[in-house]
Amino acid sequence: MTGIPPIAVDQFDYALSDDRIAYEPASPRDSAKLLVYNQEGLTHSRFSELDQFLDFNQLFVVNNTKVIPARFWFTNDKGQEIQVFLLNPLNSDWTHWHAMIGNRRKFREGDVLRISQNGHTLSVQWADREKNHVELISDLDSIPEAIEHFGEVPLPPYIERQISDKDKLDYQAIFAQKDGAVAAPTASLHFTEELQLRLDQRGLQKRELTLHVGAGTFKPVTATTADEHEMHAERFEIGLDLIDSLLNQSYGVTAVGTTACRLLESLPILGAKILLNELDEVFVSASDSYDLRYLQFSTRESLEALRQEIAKRGGELHGETQIFMVPGFEFRLTQSLITNFHQPKSTLLMLISAFVGDVWTDIYKAALSEGYRFLSYGDGSLLRGKNNIKF
Repeated sequence: MTGIPPIAVDQFDYALSDDRIAYEPASPRDSAKLLVYNQEGLTHSRFSELDQFLDFNQLFVVNNTKVIPARFWFTNDKGQEIQVFLLNPLNSDWTHWHAMIGNRRKFREGDVLRISQNGHTLSVQWADREKNHVELISDLDSIPEAIEHFGEVPLPPYIERQISDKDKLDYQAIFAQKDGAVAAPTASLHFTEELQLRLDQRGLQKRELTLHVGAGTFKPVTATTADEHEMHAERFEIGLDLIDSLLNQSYGVTAVGTTACRLLESLPILGAKILLNELDEVFVSASDSYDLRYLQFSTRESLEALRQEIAKRGGELHGETQIFMVPGFEFRLTQSLITNFHQPKSTLLMLISAFVGDVWTDIYKAALSEGYRFLSYGDGSLLRGKNNIKF
């Protein structure tokens, strides 16, 4: 057994000035720039031309999570503003949440905070203050309806501007179906219905998975080495159709976004846990990726075991993954990755480095010199992994 490699976080640093951060998305979405990296080197294009760079009949996998308006501004009885940012639901009807609280000391035990709007009210109170668990109460028909009515789009912290109604549309991918994310799978934001139609006409097979992106994706890495960082966990759902499509493949697939990639690469680990009778809970830890016991099985063996388990559970599997991908990680399903340009010293940039190797520095230098826009609303890239994947 081995653990997360103690790689220096400083290796993943580069200079990113504020003027290179995109504060608004490209319009139309697929007019964003596209940097393509493969065996032939670097090519600069537009996202609207993505279909020209993907192979006929290739499988590409998207994340169908839907961003909820998870940020709320309540006031206490003294008129002091308190921000409640919903992170993870604790029950099926979404009345109880694990939350992040701004100005927390002003939100006392026993307080009931309210927002009133258009004749309706949303209230919040502590369910467990020590654990940052809150309870939501509303006169609307359901809490999901109340969240949609009162909530604000949770744009990333580095987009320092007023949030507008337009962001509710801009910060949602065309693939979005299943409510639960508090951050968008941003690579998907470049897709339009017209581009998707061209991909369909080209014969590309789109499959879906669900990884509810959490606020932890923006958590700064303050540790000196990667193994000291506490990686965040995110909830997921997968179905038999995805596993069957993967089992029909012989080669690696294209992941639309690091979120899709994270869940795809969690699947062989889950299958290996089944084969070792270790699936007590459906969870992939940060260190599981480097546990040699989970690498002893072929990708196909692991996927077949996972398929049997999902079939036994009625065709769907729900769980969490904390997978942490740094140089030394072995990619087993993702051959190509569609992604944006990520923050310096972030876990996502570590993932990119693990995927393409040290050439990530050349890719980012080229993007900076060619005027690409960075981060969530920024431009995109299509990257081919450094290893040829067959399974």
